[in-house]
Amino acid sequence: MIFRRNFVAGCLMIPALLKGGKAFPKSRHREIISQLEYPPVVSPHPQHSQRLVATVVQARRANEIIAKTPTGPRPIDIAQTFVDRFYAKEPALISQMPPPAAPNPLIAKFFENILTPNGDVVPWCAAFANFCIHRSGRNGSGSASSQSFLEPAFRKTNSPEEGDLAIFTCFNPSTGQNLRLGHVAFFKERIDETHIKVVGGNQSAEDHASIISETVMLTADRSLRRHLPNGDYAPVIMRLSAYVSLS
Repeated sequence: MIFRRNFVAGCLMIPALLKGGKAFPKSRHREIISQLEYPPVVSPHPQHSQRLVATVVQARRANEIIAKTPTGPRPIDIAQTFVDRFYAKEPALISQMPPPAAPNPLIAKFFENILTPNGDVVPWCAAFANFCIHRSGRNGSGSASSQSFLEPAFRKTNSPEEGDLAIFTCFNPSTGQNLRLGHVAFFKERIDETHIKVVGGNQSAEDHASIISETVMLTADRSLRRHLPNGDYAPVIMRLSAYVSLS
């Protein structure tokens, strides 16, 4: 579990860790793995501080969706129900548009039992994974960090089974230093030596930049840009770092 002090310190260290790799200016370009603010807070960035507010109807619908979400048997089965119920017919219910769009109240629900400091830019892939794990009666990492699922919190496995977790980690492209950023999703199947199918939240799929989806991800090095707490975008290399067992 990552405590508030350590999480904030980690966010402050990211620009320093990226020294040697030039940060890109703010851009409207879609990221493969997005990062959003939860819960909504007053931000020094105009596009964030002017965010819209979710309606009462949207909040009520989010509560109804959670109430009708099954409790098992496996976390991946719970995750898959969001894809099966809404991805094709009502994708807006399980996705998040960038600011100034209002935070999706359903996604905010995933953070109810997650440690995340107010005001920090955090991803929601880990919150979604934790929600599914907790709802199945298991213990999650309790953190909004995708890297919180790595050892010693969970047991690493070299032979993942459907329903285990796939952890991706970002590295500085110039120095190779671990940036403690990444992505987490439920492993579904291996496509080939460098591609796997996963089910997870805050993923890009088709016309959606940040949605709960079933998608194919590259396990080898991939060049991306990640959104930093200071509002900039920085180049990173992301790769699969580990599978962890949930059995």
